[in-house]
Amino acid sequence: MTDKTTSMADSLGANKSTSAIPHGNPSVISSEGAIGKPFNPDGAIGQIGEKIGGPLSKEGAIGSQFDASKNGIAGHVERAVDGPRNPSGSSKQ
Repeated sequence: MTDKTTSMADSLGANKSTSAIPHGNPSVISSEGAIGKPFNPDGAIGQIGEKIGGPLSKEGAIGSQFDASKNGIAGHVERAVDGPRNPSGSSKQ
């Protein structure tokens, strides 16, 4: 993703009142929220990709996009909702 996308996600996340780190109230779509949690590699949906393996595993081309700690699709959503694995303003690459 581009720096512009990361910057936009950071600015959205900075304005959120939900954050699992200082507040203990994660957004429902963050990696610790009700919707986002099943997509983690150990979650109900994430485990399917791990069992299939290859590009769907957490290290694969598709599965890695769902890792909230990286800068793929899920990572940018995590930044935008200021989630615990990739909080707004973090510099993880």
